[in-house]
Amino acid sequence: MASGIYAVAHIGHLKLYVCDASNIHKKWPPILAQLNSGTHPYTSLQAVWNAEGGKRYFTFHTRKELASDRDILGIEKLLAEQI
Repeated sequence: MASGIYAVAHIGHLKLYVCDASNIHKKWPPILAQLNSGTHPYTSLQAVWNAEGGKRYFTFHTRKELASDRDILGIEKLLAEQI
């Protein structure tokens, strides 16, 4: 199982909800299921999801994808803090 850092990006609002997980490649479908059912444990993300109307305003990214995008503000700090 591959573990690592991932982020759910709120498109157009310059917000990343960053977490770490094992088996990262299987993480997005369960996150979507939780958000769609209103049961995601990160209440701030759930509230924004509810207000914005769902997944068309959000994207999922792995650490590798994030690391290659130097336009992300604070990316150096995020990458330096990884486990």
